[in-house]
Amino acid sequence: MKNKIIRKSLAEEVAGRLEQDIVSGSYRVGDKLPSEPMLMEEYGVGRSSVREAVKMLENKGIISVQQGVGIFLASKTAAKDPLSKQLQRARTADVIEVRELLEMKIVEKAALNRTEEDIEALKKTLKKRNKAADNKDLLKWLEEDIAFHVQIAEASKNVILTSLYKTFAEQQLKSSIEESYSQDVSMHRLTKVHESLLDAIIRRSPEDAIAGIVEMRRL
Repeated sequence: MKNKIIRKSLAEEVAGRLEQDIVSGSYRVGDKLPSEPMLMEEYGVGRSSVREAVKMLENKGIISVQQGVGIFLASKTAAKDPLSKQLQRARTADVIEVRELLEMKIVEKAALNRTEEDIEALKKTLKKRNKAADNKDLLKWLEEDIAFHVQIAEASKNVILTSLYKTFAEQQLKSSIEESYSQDVSMHRLTKVHESLLDAIIRRSPEDAIAGIVEMRRL
């Protein structure tokens, strides 16, 4: 099976352009940025794309959003050299090591802190992931696989862990998963491991959850 080209979403394009404008512009930390309607007009996109782009930059620590007040520049340094760019330059072995350490803490916290709403969301996403494997839809499978792990991070209820993991997911996981598991048989091989991981989180067993993520990364 040939790997499909993963195209950037419209929101990702807007986030990239806004980040470039911040770096090249005269904004200072604390300055108010253009409003949503102004950004919609400037980039020629809808409100949902702007809001998603703003959320992406907020997760990176570049901007902060004050409800009813506006969007403000939080860190120009983060825009110039964000963690995502450091990951691109780092040795693969270093990135994998940090990711695995991060994942172990995330699944541990998720098993302890998850809610019933988290479980329902994880079940739905895992079902979509498995369906994509059945349909041999690599791109959809990748998207749902990443969404599943991001939802586990969100279930940890630790915003820093979640933010860090989202950066790894956006910059590193797609390429590594696509490279390693581009065949249908590999997609199905990992299904049981993901189901076991979810079961450990449902049972609130951090030990089994950690064992599950370790096994997953060995396959």
